[in-house]
Amino acid sequence: MKLSRIVFSVLTGLAASFFLAVTFFGYSTFDSLIDRLALILVPALAIGLTLHQTLPSLSAWTARIRSLFAIPYYLLGFLFSFKLTYGLVGYLQDPLRAPYNMVLFTAFSVTLGSVIGCYLFKRAAHSLLNKGFLSKPLNIILVLALPVLVSAVIYGSAQFPSMFLWEYVTVPQKWTVLFCVTALLAGIWSLVVLEKLEHSAYFEKIKRSSFILFLSQNLPGLYAGGMFFLVHAILARALNHPALSYNTVLFEADAGPWMEILASPESAAINRSVHPLSLIIIRPLMRLVSGIMGDHYALGGMLVVSAIAGLCVFLTWLFVKRATDSETYAFLFAILLGVTASHLLFGSLTENYIFGAAALILFFLLIQAGEKRFSVLVPAGLLLFGITITNIAQGIIGLFFNKFSFRRLIQYSILLLAIGVLLTVSTGILYPKAQTLFFVPADLAFEFNFVRSSQQSFTDRLLEKFEVASRTMFLYGAVGPRPIEAVSEKPPHPTIDLKTFDVRTGALAPYKGLANIPLALWLVLLAGGFLMFIKNLRTSKHKSLMLGLLGALGFNFLMHMVYGTELFLYSPYWIYALVFCIALALSDFAEKNWLQWGIAILLFALMANNFNFIYNIFRALAPFYASVP
Repeated sequence: MKLSRIVFSVLTGLAASFFLAVTFFGYSTFDSLIDRLALILVPALAIGLTLHQTLPSLSAWTARIRSLFAIPYYLLGFLFSFKLTYGLVGYLQDPLRAPYNMVLFTAFSVTLGSVIGCYLFKRAAHSLLNKGFLSKPLNIILVLALPVLVSAVIYGSAQFPSMFLWEYVTVPQKWTVLFCVTALLAGIWSLVVLEKLEHSAYFEKIKRSSFILFLSQNLPGLYAGGMFFLVHAILARALNHPALSYNTVLFEADAGPWMEILASPESAAINRSVHPLSLIIIRPLMRLVSGIMGDHYALGGMLVVSAIAGLCVFLTWLFVKRATDSETYAFLFAILLGVTASHLLFGSLTENYIFGAAALILFFLLIQAGEKRFSVLVPAGLLLFGITITNIAQGIIGLFFNKFSFRRLIQYSILLLAIGVLLTVSTGILYPKAQTLFFVPADLAFEFNFVRSSQQSFTDRLLEKFEVASRTMFLYGAVGPRPIEAVSEKPPHPTIDLKTFDVRTGALAPYKGLANIPLALWLVLLAGGFLMFIKNLRTSKHKSLMLGLLGALGFNFLMHMVYGTELFLYSPYWIYALVFCIALALSDFAEKNWLQWGIAILLFALMANNFNFIYNIFRALAPFYASVP
């Protein structure tokens, strides 16, 4: 046994030393045989002696590890963290810059990921074998479908090199060996961490804490949110390009300027009074992350936007699970929100909209919980008001239908307005000449530029607007159409404007071919939800919530009958309400297999269609992005 230990130690030391000499220490640059032998044999001797002395204790430690953990769970956790870290190092290679930074990031990420992954895979196996969430075949299919969606988005994005390169998600070749060595060492170190945690009394207390219990009870929602974070991180890297400030208009979004406003060190002027507090609500969060990225601040903006988009998916899981106590049903609707055309696009652009959607979802979660305290509702209302003024109307409508007395509603509105004015003034002081004031008529009048005047008769204009608002609210936000491409020859670059409604010709974005399948399935779900709402209007326990959500939808519909031309731009502010309404209306059937499988079929059809929607956007944008360095 001693001889075999010596042989193993010597051979391992020689192999490791030779690998290090060739890879890191320029073995071929040494001409002298003595230098080469020293370069290999001295480290080999040190490695061999260390191994020989530690092997007995290492064997005992390995036996303890095997008794504490099932090695397959650990290996799966390690492989999961290795793959995720590999992509993250590629994504962040510019701000990481130096090998030293990469090593620190890789070591931390792989260690933490392996530890968490081990517990998650152990939990997944327990769920699979003990009638948990993964014991249902549908849930397994849905769980596996999300990594497929991530892979499809990566592959689809990489087809347009002017927008996305494989190098964005791969470790640079010059770092590959160092990355692999660091990851393997971190993987071994994670076993030490796992052993320490298992014997730590403090860790046992942490596992029983309310926060960890909350996470444990909502793992499917966290998983869905995490997967959509990855989807949006890829789409954000492809979409957010300097061309957005020069020759590209995406459904009238201002993603290029907003990147500068929210993420850049210098910021820029908003001069839109309807977003009075964005500079003190969103920008601090953006700068916290973007500051770490140094000169590559745009990456920070993309990560924050993607994280908020993933958060919306998780909050949807919480809302539906709380309403129905059905994990499968909640998982389905969380994914449904995530795969809508509106969420995929605007959850990836550095704009205000995904932050407004998250604030709206959070507000209705508070209403669902029966929150009545001003100390909670006022900050939540300021999020709505500060990101986009009109969204506070949705919050007030929700409170009105959910047993919030008229007197308190007036008090709440006045208090919110007063604090909103003071915070807007403070924003103007902190960012001079960057923020116009919503309470000054001349500043607010700018928004009337988005109220279209026309030579049409009032009746024709009303009918046209009704059709545009209806299609956008009930169809386009969920099922992406074929975008209209308007190209203009504007020096110094040609310009493309993607839209769902061409105000000049009155053309609406069409559905063609296979796109009619998810459209039909969506309409069936929409109609089923509406019929069940009418049927159970008097008896439903969700009546107040549904009325509040329908009131929010009605407000958006009426407002956009007069305001805005490209209404798809505002779809994040109502697609959540549409999804929530359907989930609540059909909640009596939440545990019915036929409904769950029916929604799952719709999800897969939407994934395919809306992937194609994004792909068509990429195809149209690619030559214009290529024209701007």
